[in-house]
Amino acid sequence: MKKTIFLFLILLLFCNLSFSQLKFRSGTFFHHSTGLCIWGPNGSSTSIPAQMTLYNSVHGYTGTNAVTLNELWFPPEDDNEWCRWHRIFENQDTANIQPYYSANRVMVVKSCFPSSNVEAYGDPSDTLYPDYKTVLNYKWHWRHIIKVMRAHPQNFFAIWTNAPLVANQTNTQEAYWAHCFCKWAKDTLANGLDPVTGSFPANVYVFDFFHKLVGSNYMLPLSYATGADDSHPNAAATQLVAPQFVNEIFNASIYYETHYGISRISEIIPDKYALHQNYPNPFNSSTIIKFSIKNPGYTSLKIYDINGREISEPVNQNLKAGEYQILFDADNLSSGVYFYKLSSSGFFQIKKLIVLK
Repeated sequence: MKKTIFLFLILLLFCNLSFSQLKFRSGTFFHHSTGLCIWGPNGSSTSIPAQMTLYNSVHGYTGTNAVTLNELWFPPEDDNEWCRWHRIFENQDTANIQPYYSANRVMVVKSCFPSSNVEAYGDPSDTLYPDYKTVLNYKWHWRHIIKVMRAHPQNFFAIWTNAPLVANQTNTQEAYWAHCFCKWAKDTLANGLDPVTGSFPANVYVFDFFHKLVGSNYMLPLSYATGADDSHPNAAATQLVAPQFVNEIFNASIYYETHYGISRISEIIPDKYALHQNYPNPFNSSTIIKFSIKNPGYTSLKIYDINGREISEPVNQNLKAGEYQILFDADNLSSGVYFYKLSSSGFFQIKKLIVLK
């Protein structure tokens, strides 16, 4: 009887170890001055670091389970409006975000309040002038940013809507257009209702900063502003937003961690590298890809279209030896034949997958 109980406990421990999940609980908040105000304490009694400590305490998270964020002024120059973030994410800017993908599970990005000086609703030809501040141009920028984020499922992204402006730094029409864009971002795009983007990626969360602070006129009330001519958030804004920042973003990232991402399904060291056939195949929206890593090291899994063009990189990191699986989301792919390639420590293998819609 004692032997049976002992074996059961060993089996239970093995199961808990074997099905460990890669965690989306640490990363970097990329910001400029508005973000630094919300990071806090900014004269308030709280801050994002203080709220993370509270979040960990409430949920009992310690060690590698604890949520953590660093903050970084990025891009290093003054301009961080949506036009520039578009270039940054498409790797067409002097500010290089590429090294941060592998170093951060969670990446939070935002623009500062000048983005809310929206000049017009706009028309499709606005894309000829990317820095023209129109609702349609902002939608275009975000669609491209979200497309790149979708292609990096090894990261969880939070993207802020615009920072609002005080009355002395905007006007009724500009404020209304800023509201229209931010409402579209949260209510239409993030709910998978945008006809261009379609389904919204599971690894992205829209944090609607704009509507947390604006009044009925869609401007920043003086009660949340540094001054009548300064739209930086004050202590009251930090007090209001910092707890929401931590709770919303980490609730979403941990949900993603639980339901998506890369799972280490066994810690038994395999005797060889292997890439297994995805299942189901053919498939419509999602499929499971399993692979074996013999030795610890840098590992990548890339998806290519029929022309050999890379379209996604679900895995791009150092992995321990073991058996892994990922849930690959193909909602944004059209029907056709695709290839997936595993590379690790000199080993590579390619297999075919088929999307049917």
